[in-house]
Amino acid sequence: MRKLTLFVLALFAANLSFAQKGIEVGLEFTPAVTFVLNDNDFAEGDDLNFRGTFGFNTGLSLGYNFNDGIGISSGILFSRQGQNYITDYASVSKANQNTFERQLGYIRVPLLLKFNGDPTASSSSYFRIGPHFDFLRSARYTYDDKSLFNIDSDINLLKDAPYDGLSIYNKFVFGVTLEFGGSANINEYLKLTFMLHMSGNLNSEDLDAVIIYPRDIILQAPFFERAPTYNVMGGINVGFRYTIVME
Repeated sequence: MRKLTLFVLALFAANLSFAQKGIEVGLEFTPAVTFVLNDNDFAEGDDLNFRGTFGFNTGLSLGYNFNDGIGISSGILFSRQGQNYITDYASVSKANQNTFERQLGYIRVPLLLKFNGDPTASSSSYFRIGPHFDFLRSARYTYDDKSLFNIDSDINLLKDAPYDGLSIYNKFVFGVTLEFGGSANINEYLKLTFMLHMSGNLNSEDLDAVIIYPRDIILQAPFFERAPTYNVMGGINVGFRYTIVME
């Protein structure tokens, strides 16, 4: 981490004198691959294989360059996260395997330190790092059972009884965001940014998460403890950003 910090500071040191002091506003969109990582899920083996899952962040960004080249960035984003699963039973075709989905929606408020490149050049560097704060907005669980029991589920965990009164997911989750890339400077005020996005949250699940592990069996809860769960995202952040210069 120390070497990464020194590298970032060295990379942007040459451009500090070119940045604009002022307010930066913009729109951004981050298509991403998402994961819900839990040791108990990994231990399930063929009963719970991970499938590719896609999510996104999108919303408004607001920043301020408080001195040459360095500033802060925040905003209000909608974040869609989750994880898809499938069984991998022997002698069963893929079309007849059971599937599971977790779909989580958050309002994300980032608070990031940002470094700007030369706004007068045709292209320049752009970097952001810092914490973000996720506030749970929606949580849905689906289970498509193709066995003889045919027990399907499509549950809104925040509204459907008896799940609405349970603490399955934490309402607030703290995380960290790292983004680095560059910008195409349309002019010295308007830029189009492209950044590799990586972010992760601390434990997203609450005490009652065992109820939907791996399917909604309420009787399981008194006899089982679930390990911490971490939400992770990786994608490409694309944004339009306009700087209101303050002399």
